[in-house]
Amino acid sequence: MPETSPLRIVVHIGLHKTATRFFQNFVFSQLTSVGVLFNPPALMAPLHALYRDPSAEEAKARVMTALATLRAEGQGKCLLISKPDIPGEMYDGYPEHPEYLAMLRELVPEARILYVARHPADWLHSAYRQSLVKGRGGPIETFLNYRDGTFNEKRAVFADGMRNMDARGFPVRSIYDHCVELFGRDRVALICFEHVRSHKDDVLECLRKLIGLPRLPHLEPDRVKNRSYSAQAIERFCSGGPASYEPVSFSDDGPSDLYCTFWLKPLRKLRANFIKHGFDRVIYRDWDLMSRGGMREQLEELYQSDYEQLLAISQTLLAENKA
Repeated sequence: MPETSPLRIVVHIGLHKTATRFFQNFVFSQLTSVGVLFNPPALMAPLHALYRDPSAEEAKARVMTALATLRAEGQGKCLLISKPDIPGEMYDGYPEHPEYLAMLRELVPEARILYVARHPADWLHSAYRQSLVKGRGGPIETFLNYRDGTFNEKRAVFADGMRNMDARGFPVRSIYDHCVELFGRDRVALICFEHVRSHKDDVLECLRKLIGLPRLPHLEPDRVKNRSYSAQAIERFCSGGPASYEPVSFSDDGPSDLYCTFWLKPLRKLRANFIKHGFDRVIYRDWDLMSRGGMREQLEELYQSDYEQLLAISQTLLAENKA
């Protein structure tokens, strides 16, 4: 980009569980060598504070000050922000994404948006596995509020002590539509997770053009494995077998801080280390935990139409950038 051109701003809004670690560690962090301003601390600290509490006027003022400085001093460069919780909290199911995206529009109206979507059935399956790393174990049916062949609404923060989700209300299409409404279709780059895995080179070329680089630097390969717990480990050590018919207990209150700090966290860390460095390294047996009771079939039917449209948008974007 010419040195006199305005600061180019690109915001990667996630989602969680959509190769975020790949983008942040393998791609974005390595672009600082060619002058990309990736998640500068002076901006990110108040931005995190603002998204924790959108009414925090002091944090908002600090964000605006940091952005003003970057715009003044960053001509000809790209500011790349990667913050996958911009649409909201993943275990809440992103219900506040319209307000949070509108706040982003207020902060950086000129931004280009990178949104990485994933089929909701696969996303929910991955989110369940992630919840077991630091949270309480339990069957996926409880996590998805699935009972007697039906997905039910989320009633509380915890279900039998587990984080849980409204599986029928995942806003994968709504987040894209709000981005387009707020920033304009030509400023929203939608890439589907499935294409990140199958067309990595095309995705990297799309990112290069989005960020405005003449070429990407040599990217050191990502050598760290990021496997989730195997299904066998989940069933053996995380109470992940089929759900019982006992009534589920709902509560908005988690364990006390003392109990969590001095008992639960050490135990769960021990469990995580045993599974990751012991059990799953010896034998990794995995399968689809959502195959029980027709869960996957219901969700695929529910989201099929919307997600096929998102896949088509992603495919078109990658084809245009490849050309």
